[in-house]
Amino acid sequence: MQKLTVERVIAAPIDKVFNWFADTENYSASQAVLQNKLIQPAADVPYGVGAVRKVTWFFGRYTERITAYDAPHKIGWVIESGFPAIRHQGAELNFSEVAGGTRVVLTTTAEAAIPFGADFATRTFGFPVLAAGYRSVLKTAEVAITSPRKAQQITRQGWLAKPRNYVFDQVLKLIRNIHHLMLKVSGGKWGNKQFGMAAIELHVLGRKSKARRTAVLWVPVMEPGRVVLVASKEGDDRDPEWYKNLVATPEVELTIDGVTTPWLAHTADAEEKAELWPRIVKAYHGFAVYQTRTDRDIPVVVCVPRENVGSEADKAFAAGKAKAAAWKAKETAAAKGGAKPAAGGASAGAAKPAAARK
Repeated sequence: MQKLTVERVIAAPIDKVFNWFADTENYSASQAVLQNKLIQPAADVPYGVGAVRKVTWFFGRYTERITAYDAPHKIGWVIESGFPAIRHQGAELNFSEVAGGTRVVLTTTAEAAIPFGADFATRTFGFPVLAAGYRSVLKTAEVAITSPRKAQQITRQGWLAKPRNYVFDQVLKLIRNIHHLMLKVSGGKWGNKQFGMAAIELHVLGRKSKARRTAVLWVPVMEPGRVVLVASKEGDDRDPEWYKNLVATPEVELTIDGVTTPWLAHTADAEEKAELWPRIVKAYHGFAVYQTRTDRDIPVVVCVPRENVGSEADKAFAAGKAKAAAWKAKETAAAKGGAKPAAGGASAGAAKPAAARK
């Protein structure tokens, strides 16, 4: 288990600061929190000991139970379930009066719930992402409590209209790459569900490189003979690279539950999108949120199975698979022989996640 601590001094009385944090629905004003919902109130105060809340961060969704409520000094909780899965010993918000206001210290003790490399994954990936989310909440609290004028800009509606920022984009990119690695290592068994949606791998032909490129995507609508994807890019004003590649070459492959098959993709027209969009946002409301962030009409992509195999894309897909297989064989041989596989070269490059490459 590892411990993470973040803190901030807020120039306000301790009672006022505590009350803001006690109502955790306030956290939704942060860029890091998509939703915070009380699903079981406590007997004495709504967010007191025994209360259960469901928190949807930009990196995952968790059900938490309040374990300590000592106004105005401490709030404690423990994660009972969620994704990505973690082993959690508990978290606390501690408040103390200091010169200039109230010192807020947030600590959590946890580790990634994976079969191997838990310490490394937690230290290298999990805690940096979690720390970014916690700092976003603390900063949001400071603005909401100390600046009435700016507080109006971080209401729920105001947050939906906020422009993207570089750090947020980079964190999301990191999460996608980690997710791609999890799916690859586990053969599609780990991380294949999020927000009730299946995660799949989309393989496309790079429009410039003519090489096999891969993106991990959530599927809001999946039914026999049809898979629906959304080119949201989290509300960015630009289309994602995978979508640009797909438009150039609609012959694609999808890896679903570890099985890769050929598909044909097309962009839904206005009528088809109108039929699909209510189902998409019902599966995950975040897609509606993304549309509010951009003037771009977010494309909806429909994939259907195809039987005609042998196109330029299929040849590139086969070559990409051959390179990946060769690299894996080299790694296995090197591991048995105690030597490291040679760095560089085409086969080494094939082993890297390629979601962002053209």
